[in-house]
Amino acid sequence: TQLHAQQSAPQMPPQTSHAPSIESSALLAELSIGLWEGRKKDKQATATITTLNKTQKNAARVYKDLLIDCEELMAVKRYSTDIRDFHRNSTLPWSNMGHRLLTNSYFLDYKRHMDEMVATFKELVEEFLQAYAWEVTAVQAKLGDMYDPNDYPSVETLRSKFKIRVNYMPIPPRGDFRLDVNAQAREVLEESYSKFYEEQLASAMADVAKRVVEPLQNMSKMLDYGEGERATGFHHTLVSNVLEVVDVLKACNVTQDPKLDKIRMDLKQALSGVTTEGLRRDPHLRAKTKQEVDSIIKTLPSLGW
Repeated sequence: TQLHAQQSAPQMPPQTSHAPSIESSALLAELSIGLWEGRKKDKQATATITTLNKTQKNAARVYKDLLIDCEELMAVKRYSTDIRDFHRNSTLPWSNMGHRLLTNSYFLDYKRHMDEMVATFKELVEEFLQAYAWEVTAVQAKLGDMYDPNDYPSVETLRSKFKIRVNYMPIPPRGDFRLDVNAQAREVLEESYSKFYEEQLASAMADVAKRVVEPLQNMSKMLDYGEGERATGFHHTLVSNVLEVVDVLKACNVTQDPKLDKIRMDLKQALSGVTTEGLRRDPHLRAKTKQEVDSIIKTLPSLGW
């Protein structure tokens, strides 16, 4: 049995002639990843610790690392974090159930990159499974009396514990309740969902605002020093952190707001050819870049932020 990534094709809502609604310009993306953590509570060690320290039974818990320093397993875990970071950075919050907002305009780029990451994830899992038998043998000496062969599943059982799934689905439009309920109940449901819809959209845009404002304000602050003064906290990622904002604005312009797109283009132009090292050396470039960044920051309130 091979590891599979299950992806369902998105069902795009019909386009309308008026200004795009959220449900016609975005969809919902759901990512789920399953891992074998390689950790387990050691009941005997826990009992020993609590007895020696004269504490009650639930005062401490001892967990053992089943595969100490297994680079292949750590690589899978690290990459799963990269996948989650990409998913989070490319989408906006929508619900507590794991669904996140993904713009239609960014969907193909997102799916292309996600497909590549899924393939890499599967490769890393297979590399771990190939190394698994040796790692189990090698860890026996490291764990000593804490080693228990029953803690280690078979390769096939282990393979089934590693899963990755990406689902796409349309956003239900407000008022679309196809339920067999009376008019009063339908009105309550529609009102409840409409409130949820507005709250989630506000939450999504607040997320965009935070991602945009913080790095811009940080850059403005870091550039605010004169020639001969020391650049405190001038990190090498200063420019790259702000360039990520350009990608955020492209990926997260759910309502296709032309003001948001203009800010993205202005920011892209302001940082064209600008490097962190260049900002360190050139006071004129610092002053020019700070002026342009500050000008962009002043336009943000026009978006309701």
